[in-house]
Amino acid sequence: MMILTGRSQHGVCGAFMALAGLVGCSPMASDGDRLGEPFAFETVPPAEAGEIDETAALTIALQGIRAKTDESQEGRLLRGVHPKSHGCVMARFVVNDDIEEKYQVGLFAQPGMKKGYDAWIRFSNASVLREDDLKADNDDVRQNGSRGMAIKVMDVEGDMLSKDDGQSNQDFLMINTPEFAFANVRDYLRLDRILALSEKGNDAALFFLPLKLDALGEPKDGESPETTKERSKLKAIMEAIPAFNEFTSVDLGGTKASIGVIKGKIERKTVRNPMQVEYFGAAPFWFGAGQAMRFSAAPCEATDQAPFVDVTPDNPSKDYLGEALTQTMKGKKDVCYDFKVQLRSVDADDPKLEELKLEDATKIWSDDGTGYVNVARITIKVPQKPDTDKAMEQCEKLAFSPWHSLTDHQPLGGINRARRKVYSDSA
Repeated sequence: MMILTGRSQHGVCGAFMALAGLVGCSPMASDGDRLGEPFAFETVPPAEAGEIDETAALTIALQGIRAKTDESQEGRLLRGVHPKSHGCVMARFVVNDDIEEKYQVGLFAQPGMKKGYDAWIRFSNASVLREDDLKADNDDVRQNGSRGMAIKVMDVEGDMLSKDDGQSNQDFLMINTPEFAFANVRDYLRLDRILALSEKGNDAALFFLPLKLDALGEPKDGESPETTKERSKLKAIMEAIPAFNEFTSVDLGGTKASIGVIKGKIERKTVRNPMQVEYFGAAPFWFGAGQAMRFSAAPCEATDQAPFVDVTPDNPSKDYLGEALTQTMKGKKDVCYDFKVQLRSVDADDPKLEELKLEDATKIWSDDGTGYVNVARITIKVPQKPDTDKAMEQCEKLAFSPWHSLTDHQPLGGINRARRKVYSDSA
């Protein structure tokens, strides 16, 4: 059995819609049919292939629904998630010259390569609609949302899993929490099924309905009539929604993990400027020679992102993140990030393999003395003008996928496996 993980769409194909051995050796057989197949240390559920197919089909359907019902899209098909860009900027990606040998893999195989690589970076919101940066919830309380940073390192050398419109580019897709909000393909498919029930394809409230039922507990003597009635009502609603067919205790655990990430992490993480916070790959990736990695991009200088005090419908502005990015790019000081990786050994026979939770994107690795290590420096030169019509048009054309990748950095886990087909089919 095998597995792969991740999905956090930062782009769908080019000009159309933008919607998871030895160093240097390809991890798979060289024939194209097997390139990128799961490793022996991954665990692919029997039903996953069908679930991925349905997720891809629903993604396309949801794009169509949003194009018709969301006025901000003006009838256009946009990315399935992260459709709202704060801006794209040009950058340089240079591998550090002092990294240890075990980190000299794939893109990082040539420490100190002075020329470095050109790169594009896109900053975005994860919401499926182009909404206010602080989106109002059902109680009209404006909440923080998940923010994205996608890096496209241009013209890399080595065997690729998938070309980027014919080019050899390495994409790194990140969000501003190390945890992804959904554990696996089954949970993500259930989300898409729920979204497809709403008018604009964006209302996920029913996804968390099982938590309300679980909170009531099992029927017991002496409980109030109101509790009994509420339990019966919730059960009837769930039974009427096909997305909850064969809902199990494992699914309930995944739903609890999702609400924990959303309420406990995402909504508590204020971002005042998208260029001043750390971003994470939020899923594991191969790192050659029996290793798996997680990666992040952290500002070279930490900047306080204090919560907003007096939030009103107009403060901060609905596009405050894009405005902050544009102002930063008008400044006199270049912006830089340290690109970091965290490594773990992966072996199908290792009894500790389960601790890596390769198939659960809501889980992170403990920092047990093997935390994130700097391997590269990203520099964004100022000034740039990301808010011009030409720049925004170019930004919209950029397509990102974790499968635009060197074979040494193959995406791992179910969420990443889903990303491969969903991104390709919806392009």
